[in-house]
Amino acid sequence: MMLILTFGVKLVLKKKPIEVYLDDENRLNISIFKEGNKFVKFALNYSARIDGEWEAVYRVDNYHGFIHEQRLWITNKPIPLPEYENMDLKSVFDLFYDKISKNCLRFKKFYEAKKDG
Repeated sequence: MMLILTFGVKLVLKKKPIEVYLDDENRLNISIFKEGNKFVKFALNYSARIDGEWEAVYRVDNYHGFIHEQRLWITNKPIPLPEYENMDLKSVFDLFYDKISKNCLRFKKFYEAKKDG
């Protein structure tokens, strides 16, 4: 992806898509856009295998100009997270990577309960 800034300067953003299996039934799809070593945009998408199919359960990103999460067992609408806006994006990414890794089974249970309910 290349952005043309108002002064005619070209900014090359490198996208690095990554797929991480937390186990056989839980995975993270990760997108990171970097300018040099600096994070400028990211997305963490957690999916769980439910009834043999991969289903999106949770997402956190800054794709719409602000950091937000989507708890898909509650709503598809972005939930703003203004408390993270002044943090370094790499730190925000690390924090939510850990949060998802530690809570994925809990998130999956919430999603399954909503689906079954």
